[in-house]
Amino acid sequence: MPQIVRLISLLLLAKLTLPLSAALPELSSTEPIEYDEATKRLIAHGDAILEFENTRIQADQVNYHQDSSLADALGNVSIMRDGYRAVANRLSYDGQNKNFSADTLRTGIWPYHINGVTTRGHIEKLHMKEASFYYGDPERFALNIGSNNVTYVSGENNYIKMKGATFRIGSYPFFYLPTYTHYFNRAPYDLSLRGGVDDERGAYLQTTTTIPIASWLRAGANLDFYMDRGILVGPTAEYIYDNKTHSLAGTISTGFINDNGNIGTDIYENSIDNERGFAEWRHKHHIRDRITLTSSINYWSDSEVTQDFRENFYNNNRQPDNFLEGVYAGDNYLISTFIRFQPNDFYLTQQHLPEVRFDLLPAPVFKTGAYHKASISYARLEEDFQASLQNLKPSINPTHSSYDRIDFTYRIERPVQLTDWMTWIPLAGARLTHYKDQKIDPELPSIFSPQVADEIFEREMFELGFDLEARIHATYPIINQTWKIDGLRHIVRPILRYRYHSIPDTAGEIAEIERTTFDLNRSILDLGELRNGDDISEQHIIRVGIEQLYQTRIEEGYGSRTLAALNFYQDILLQPEEQINFDGTKPNTLHSTWVELILEPMPWLKFDLAARFETRSISLEEFRMRTAIKSGEIWSIGLSTDILDKQIDQYGLDFLYRINERHSFFTNTRFDAEKAKFTKTQLGMHTRTGSPWQLTYAVNFRNDANRESEFEFTLKLKLIER
Repeated sequence: MPQIVRLISLLLLAKLTLPLSAALPELSSTEPIEYDEATKRLIAHGDAILEFENTRIQADQVNYHQDSSLADALGNVSIMRDGYRAVANRLSYDGQNKNFSADTLRTGIWPYHINGVTTRGHIEKLHMKEASFYYGDPERFALNIGSNNVTYVSGENNYIKMKGATFRIGSYPFFYLPTYTHYFNRAPYDLSLRGGVDDERGAYLQTTTTIPIASWLRAGANLDFYMDRGILVGPTAEYIYDNKTHSLAGTISTGFINDNGNIGTDIYENSIDNERGFAEWRHKHHIRDRITLTSSINYWSDSEVTQDFRENFYNNNRQPDNFLEGVYAGDNYLISTFIRFQPNDFYLTQQHLPEVRFDLLPAPVFKTGAYHKASISYARLEEDFQASLQNLKPSINPTHSSYDRIDFTYRIERPVQLTDWMTWIPLAGARLTHYKDQKIDPELPSIFSPQVADEIFEREMFELGFDLEARIHATYPIINQTWKIDGLRHIVRPILRYRYHSIPDTAGEIAEIERTTFDLNRSILDLGELRNGDDISEQHIIRVGIEQLYQTRIEEGYGSRTLAALNFYQDILLQPEEQINFDGTKPNTLHSTWVELILEPMPWLKFDLAARFETRSISLEEFRMRTAIKSGEIWSIGLSTDILDKQIDQYGLDFLYRINERHSFFTNTRFDAEKAKFTKTQLGMHTRTGSPWQLTYAVNFRNDANRESEFEFTLKLKLIER
């Protein structure tokens, strides 16, 4: 009886005194707590909980030693703290030093899982033995890294550091690093496998693997096996680095092969050498807030190498550009250097070797209410026809065209507030250009450059015009729960733009390197923004338009959400004889009518439409349409249309249906109405073979393919980054 009274007194004392100090643990249980007087130990059974500071330990049994502030937790142990959770078979906690040790501890942060046979340390810094680090759920064939010496740091910057790291798929090792540190903001490594069978390559397997070398660097290789072509191999790398002064990211991908297959010919119908390869580098680098460096380097041994061995590269970049650019951003100006060069000889490149430019951003002119901006640039431009044109037309033997150019642009404008809702902005500008050391190859066809040019030439052009804009809006108290509309705002902006560019008088005087390119977008109106600097023509144009937005309030917070946009534009050419249409014909005074419509009332529906009409006949010259509809995560369908008068008439359909959590069916097809054929049809399945893996198997049918097989079966296994 005295022992029971003493135990009750101790328990009451613990309940009253322990919470008074944040450093003292608090023990509770759904069953009566026992007290061992000999060892001065509290014993909690059942759903036992030990709380200290902001950490909770829960177990089947907790023993707490009052004298030494030591606690032992046994059976189904879980540790929770501020969203962090770990489980173990057994745990010992030192309340004085805030340290603990555990057997068979499992923890992590989604989608990472870590387990260790023995663990010790602080809850925010664990040292683990015989540990495994998983990306995704710890399944049979899951990616994991094993090590006998692991340090795991949780908190704001989650990372894991391993000594003697063995990379494995399930229990099968495939790579080893003496030391490895991984931060939890990206996947530990990347693996992509694609295999199949077709007539051009036979049975093949394409692989891309990158392994972490440092916390900011992953390196690996492209390694492909082609039954009818050979072996392709080349190093790859990905890097992301960020600190207080520097931020950079980039990728490198290469591949080289001694091609033993039926290689065919290039775009000039010339034979392709057996030694083939590619190397691609993308890089972006920010230095503090002022300097940005960008590069895109693409070396191809021939025009078809990526189409044959890396179709995804080719589809995104069929005529690779190669440039380096550096920009310094001042308070109200930009200083930039741009270099474009030509490592490949199978297409023409307007090389900038280099171009140095200064841009003054719009700035007030004293207190006049006017604003001005200016730019000045020096460029050395070259265009080498020797390889490209000689391949295309062996009867000529051209060399190249080149010049040095200084280009100065200036513009001043004065906004005038006519009313609260209308603004008139008169403007004037000039473009002064000096050409020096002009060289034109006399064997060049006239379609590339004029045949007469002086070594030195100066051109002066001037610009006059105005912008007239009105802003009108109305608000309607419309509520619709289905479309999540909370009020509707309609914004209308009528615009009228007028530009006159003076006569350049440059026929046969400039070695035209920066020429007009094929572009179906609305023409640029401002003289200083034109990039076809060598063949600028006189322009006298009026553009009338109406731009409309429909918006509603966002669900949470401040701001609005655009439901729809509808724009109309009409170009009126006051001197149409100076212009040429994309098909070589002369335009009318009422040149073109543009209609643009965007609908996105809900995340599951998006509709984009852009159309251009010949104004007089109202005949359709260009039409582009994209529609995407989603039903949650169950299915999605996309429709597309691309029409260009007398040249392109194509339609596309994409469909995906999710059968269950692991399997999805997809198809996409393209139809060419000009040829009355389905040019490409793909049918396939996506299957999740493990939490981080996606397996795709598909069949492809093609018509009139240039180099691809008309029938192809493919398998693709890819690690899904979370």
